[in-house]
Amino acid sequence: MSNFLDKAFMMTLGTLSETPLGKIAYKKMRAKPIEPKQLLVFPEICPHNTKEIHLTAHRGLSGIHPENTAVSFEAGGKAGFYALECDTHCAKDGTWMIVHDGDISTLFGGVGDVKSYTYDELMNIDMVKGANINKYPHTHMCTLQEYIDICKKYGCRPMIEIKDERLDKMRSLYKVLEENDIVNSCILISFHYDDLVAMYNINPQLEMWHLINNISEKKIADAKKYGFGLAFCAAYNADRPQMIAKIHEAGLTAACWTVDTKELLDKMMAAGVKYITSNTILPTEEAKALFE
Repeated sequence: MSNFLDKAFMMTLGTLSETPLGKIAYKKMRAKPIEPKQLLVFPEICPHNTKEIHLTAHRGLSGIHPENTAVSFEAGGKAGFYALECDTHCAKDGTWMIVHDGDISTLFGGVGDVKSYTYDELMNIDMVKGANINKYPHTHMCTLQEYIDICKKYGCRPMIEIKDERLDKMRSLYKVLEENDIVNSCILISFHYDDLVAMYNINPQLEMWHLINNISEKKIADAKKYGFGLAFCAAYNADRPQMIAKIHEAGLTAACWTVDTKELLDKMMAAGVKYITSNTILPTEEAKALFE
């Protein structure tokens, strides 16, 4: 019964996530301490796997490092993940910053929105929450440029979630991709469909995935208009393989987030999902030794 109630709660939270009530619930959830998680190793939990799987480090290796920071991305790079996922907002002076929430108070010792600060101002605000944050005093917000440099250093694909809803900022973001020569290698993801359409209008060859909570016929149809992939919540759709199959049938990329257990991993792999984002599942046995 507890599993059923847990799933029901998650489905409800996902449905309400963009409502005022959902945003309040999210803020309360983010107020809790962020505890480190136990790492798993893909070859150990799936020893007989023969399927093609691409593991992405969610906000870097955020299971044991402060999320969306240089140290977290460095750890994900060293571990050999296929891609490193990040979240980006545009600051007041046009600098693209890496942070999940626009409201910096959820993780940093400050208040207000990222877009109301300049880069220099943000660099003077320490991070106060995150997995094992006590080991990384005076950690500051990472820039998109720092993140891209780390992706290149380790040969990881940049997976950039566009959090900023201001459509007039999309050309500025595209310029960063161009200047770093990652237009053809990055994956852009966003819950904001209009952001993706704006980027499509700049360059329709960009690889882009629409982030969604629950898969629906309408969301598949909307994605197909522009050839967007669909990156869905694994927990919400684990028992709906028929809907995952419809993404494949539409000729679209199916990706999922955030998979931290063998049970959920098995369900996603059984449904034919190749792109899997995780906080905790390391891609290789060699990577395990780095964090013991």
